[in-house]
Amino acid sequence: MDQIFESHFGGNQSSNGGEKDGYCPKCRADTPHIILESYGEEIRRVQCAVCGDIHSYKPPRGREDDGPETVAPSRRKPSKKLKWMEVVGAFESYPTIRYSPRTELEIGQIVVHPTFGVGYVNDVQGGKKAELLFRGDLSRTLVHGRGASEDDRKGEEVPKDEVRQLLGLEMGPSPEEIAAERERKLAEEEAERKRQAEAKRLAAEQARAEAQARREAERKRREEERERKRKERDEERKRKEEERARVRAEKERARLETKRKREEERKRKEQERKRVAAERKAVAEARRVDQQKKRDQERKRRNEDRERKRKEREGERKRKQEKRRAEAEARRKARDTERKREKERKTREREALKKKKEADRIKKKKDADRLKKLKDADRIKKKKAADRIKKLKAAERLKKKKDADRIKKLKDAERLKKKKAADLLKKKKAADRIKKKKAADLLKKKKDAERLKKKKAADRIKKKKASKKKATKKVAKKKTTKAAKKKTTKAAKKKTTKAAKKKTTKAAKKKTTKAAKKKTTKAAKKKTAKKATKAKKSTQAAKKKTAKKAAKKAAKKKAKTKKKTAIKKHR
Repeated sequence: MDQIFESHFGGNQSSNGGEKDGYCPKCRADTPHIILESYGEEIRRVQCAVCGDIHSYKPPRGREDDGPETVAPSRRKPSKKLKWMEVVGAFESYPTIRYSPRTELEIGQIVVHPTFGVGYVNDVQGGKKAELLFRGDLSRTLVHGRGASEDDRKGEEVPKDEVRQLLGLEMGPSPEEIAAERERKLAEEEAERKRQAEAKRLAAEQARAEAQARREAERKRREEERERKRKERDEERKRKEEERARVRAEKERARLETKRKREEERKRKEQERKRVAAERKAVAEARRVDQQKKRDQERKRRNEDRERKRKEREGERKRKQEKRRAEAEARRKARDTERKREKERKTREREALKKKKEADRIKKKKDADRLKKLKDADRIKKKKAADRIKKLKAAERLKKKKDADRIKKLKDAERLKKKKAADLLKKKKAADRIKKKKAADLLKKKKDAERLKKKKAADRIKKKKASKKKATKKVAKKKTTKAAKKKTTKAAKKKTTKAAKKKTTKAAKKKTTKAAKKKTTKAAKKKTAKKATKAKKSTQAAKKKTAKKAAKKAAKKKAKTKKKTAIKKHR
């Protein structure tokens, strides 16, 4: 419970509670961090002041461009900075906003932070950072104005009822004040007990003094009788005591001298040891600084090599693309030249055929007188054959043209299909990205709500415990006063009161332990149920993704088989 109060009200001010800039893997940026664990000068575990994520410390990475940091436009600062209590007292007159690194803050705004509670913007600094004051005038420097859109930078407004409720929690007594009140009451009870004991002691002391006076008178009477003998013995004893004191003083002087020498030797050795330790520490520090410099140089060199390789790959890819384009252009030109040659060859063949026919016709005319009737019949036959050949060639030419057009159309259709598939893929990816973003936002809101519920439950339990303690203390007080009055009575009554006390304390302890157990079991059940639902959702999503991938592969295979069959048919 003390840890919850300290984390909510900023009570933990240990040596590890300092702040340092570092890289946050959740925010993916350099943000201020609270140191949770450190060993010497080495920082081990930190908590991000922006998102509250706890992780191992990572040094700041810096921005991608090494240029100077852009300074925010100068804002008019107030002449006098107000304290936290002054602003909180009149919170209804100030605008209230929920903190997020995306929202843009202004001086004078009241901010509700999930970790530090209710605070207000004291100052706006450069580099999109702002100084906020929380309870006890605790100053924190936080990031703001990182939102991409104007709505993100505007932020979420917090209702006044919620702010009033949070301030009621924060303005209540702190754990230190409660502990101080408890200590004061215990001190008062203890003083009362001491006073009663002192009164009894004084009464007993008075009775003892009277008895002592009587005994003293008797003793004086007897002492007078033995006085003479005692004087002689005293003289002898004094002489012996003086002798013993002289010997003892000599021994003491010798012992002190040896002790002084031993102490001087010890101091000299201690100084020597400190000097050697300081020298070792300086050497280790110098070695560590050198190693850090070497690591930084190695990191810079790697980054430069990576950038150079990326540029080389980019240039190689562009060269290959240009080469492919040139090769495709050359192939197209070769195809065009081949088609032209084929056309010229066919025209030459036709002309040759025509010339041959012309020669045959001249020969036939010379022999027309001799075999006129036969030649007429032959001419008719040859004309018919020539017409048939012409028709066949024309039909073949048309067929070839139709096939070429069909192949062109098929290629265009395939190209369109590929374009449509690529567009669909892009749209799906964009939709998936939006869904993931929404899911992440919902998860974040749920976590914030759970955190608030836990805080409220912890406060409730603490209040119950405090009320129970008060009740038990009252009962104990009443019983102790009764027991003090009835001390002169019988021993049987004492036993009964003790038994009643034990029973009440046992019953109170049992009730508290049972309630705590029930709450812990309920919370554990809820957590397990949430984890099971999340696991189910993740498995269903994985199954859907695998099914989509299988369907895409099957569609691609079908398209490939169709292409192959179409090409075979065409051939």
